[in-house]
Amino acid sequence: MNRALLRTSAAGVAVGALSFAIMHLTQSAQVDPVRSPVSSYALAFPGAVLFPTGVLGLALACAILAGRGVGLPSDRSIRILLGVTVVMLVGAAVFRTGTAESGLTVGAQIHRYTAGAAFVMLTVVAGLAALRMREAAAPPGVRRATLGAALISASMFAVTTVNTFLPDLADGGQWRGIPQRVLLMALSVLVWTLIVNSSRRAEPVPVPWSRVVSRELVPATDAVPAGVFVASES
Repeated sequence: MNRALLRTSAAGVAVGALSFAIMHLTQSAQVDPVRSPVSSYALAFPGAVLFPTGVLGLALACAILAGRGVGLPSDRSIRILLGVTVVMLVGAAVFRTGTAESGLTVGAQIHRYTAGAAFVMLTVVAGLAALRMREAAAPPGVRRATLGAALISASMFAVTTVNTFLPDLADGGQWRGIPQRVLLMALSVLVWTLIVNSSRRAEPVPVPWSRVVSRELVPATDAVPAGVFVASES
């Protein structure tokens, strides 16, 4: 990935993280981070502006990675999943969640399922990337961060899903905001590690130098060395 795209994708993740941080600081009196989903910030200012800005920032980073690759050989499936993630994130940014008064409107349902689909896609990307990074001998720090993001996002997505659709189970509806925020942070870390890894060129593992030298130095058995004359017997 060239430097301009690398910086743009990193800026997208940074804008997303900064937007969500500002929302949590400025709307703490309006939104309970323990009980309320992150999308609740979009129902009042400044979240009405910062929420779609943050989501679109993350979508921009995913779009660049989908187009340019993540620095791994055979990353076609990862790039396709990232492309689908972009569409889902745009849908989650455009359509707002519902309120207690409006209920689960059509727009709110679109928001819920596009956001959920984006979480699923990125979680699968995390798992695939963690496997491919091990095969491609990616830097240990990048591999560990990607694997950690994969494990955390998978577990937090499972908890978030149960808390959303079975809110009475273990009173999950009363604290569903916590795993959702952890999930969002884990996926942000994932996108960041993919950006870091994308700066590396995906190259096949080179043949050891000793093998190359041995092949070049050992002549074919039926070859006649140049400059050597074979005398015939008379």
